[in-house]
Amino acid sequence: MIGKLDEFPDDTRRVVDIDGVDIAVFNVGGTFHAMRNACPHKSAPLCTNAPTGMMLESAPDVYDWGREGEIVRCPWHGFEFNLSDGKSVVAPQLKLRARVYKVDIEGEEVALYV
Repeated sequence: MIGKLDEFPDDTRRVVDIDGVDIAVFNVGGTFHAMRNACPHKSAPLCTNAPTGMMLESAPDVYDWGREGEIVRCPWHGFEFNLSDGKSVVAPQLKLRARVYKVDIEGEEVALYV
């Protein structure tokens, strides 16, 4: 257990230490996600900024924004990762991937499985 449910209100993020590893825990509208708080590129902290969205593929001169709350962006070099699976947004086929962890709610407790 990493804490009580009320310690993780909606749309917040926080870093927890599990055996010396910083893990960023995100509550995005009631859905919990967790990933290692280190960009796989140069180890920048991924919990610095709130999860965001991105520009979607669209017609010329059309600017569609979507996937709000699904993308974590590295504060140093702008690498973007899917919060759900840690894959790179730009090149999901690459091995450059943020490590993700399973989070469960057990009663009033938040559990993290590493």
